[in-house]
Amino acid sequence: MCRHNMQDRLYKRLQAECDMHISQQLAALQAQTQLAPAAFLEQVAATWEDYCNQMLLIRSIFLYLDRAYVMSLPGLRSLFDTGLASLRQHLAAHSQVESHILRGLLDLVERERRGEAVDRQLLAGLVRMLGDLGLYATTFNPRLLQETAAFYKAEGLRLMEACDVPDYLIHCESRIHQEQERCLHYLDPSSRRPLLQEVEQQLLAAHIGSILAKGFNPLMSGHRVQDLARLYSLLGRVGGTDALREQWRLYITTTGVVIVKDGLNDKEMVDRLLQLKAQLDEVLTNAFNNSPVFADQLTSAFQSAVNSRSNKPAELVAKYIDAKLRSSKGVGEGELEADLDRALVLFGYIQVSDNARQFIFQFSLDKSLVYA
Repeated sequence: MCRHNMQDRLYKRLQAECDMHISQQLAALQAQTQLAPAAFLEQVAATWEDYCNQMLLIRSIFLYLDRAYVMSLPGLRSLFDTGLASLRQHLAAHSQVESHILRGLLDLVERERRGEAVDRQLLAGLVRMLGDLGLYATTFNPRLLQETAAFYKAEGLRLMEACDVPDYLIHCESRIHQEQERCLHYLDPSSRRPLLQEVEQQLLAAHIGSILAKGFNPLMSGHRVQDLARLYSLLGRVGGTDALREQWRLYITTTGVVIVKDGLNDKEMVDRLLQLKAQLDEVLTNAFNNSPVFADQLTSAFQSAVNSRSNKPAELVAKYIDAKLRSSKGVGEGELEADLDRALVLFGYIQVSDNARQFIFQFSLDKSLVYA
């Protein structure tokens, strides 16, 4: 027919036959919209698979027409692309079918989020169908993001009330991983970043103040280094580092001031400050990745706390060093040196007069003489 200049007529006849077939198939699907979402989507998937196979067969049969006529004329689509465009047009005309497809997919995604097992292969096939029809980015993805935000907003509000902070952070971490898995298994890769942003916004960014107010001090007091590392990582994803650093400063200052101003336990002040400093150093290293800004905050906050009471901390550090030197008999050289080094580091935070510094320096000299 192409060699007898009937290619235009043949092309139009194929278009008409495809249009009629698509109309019949969508009418059949519309009659099944009363089915449960999963059952309806299975019918859609079967119809789509059958349609693709038929279009591939048509393209194979009419390969000469496709290559010699269609591809040589600007403005004409290939036979397969023509079939997709026709299906897209008819689907828009059958709005109830399109609406049920979208609703069914969104329902299955939500059911999986609630812990139900769903057919991921079915979801993946229909997501690819929407992509091929040009409906994923324009129609499905905006609704997916909208419903994702609503789902996690409600979940965040509920769990912030019901859970303690460590459990809540573990849940947030799990949810982020689950959404990454969905993008890997059946959602389009273009959804990954905006989808994760919605999860992070609703579960983390919206609750930064509550998470820190409710959980930071208990995590520090309990020395929950792993949970603090999780907190640092998660808040870093949503721009919460500055708020975390401020909470870090407040904790160091408040805890240090309580120790320094506890006049009834002055004998324990140096040991308590050394213990606090060791804990803070461990958190800085193992939870906050030795962040320079957190390290600077540690230095300034600890110095402020130690100097909240004039003269007494310096006096007690001097006595601590004197006691260590006097009781050094029977103590290993390495142990004594470590104790004195920690005390001198602590003294470095104290703002004292030159005379007091000279006093401490003399003890440092005595330390050297002991080793000599």
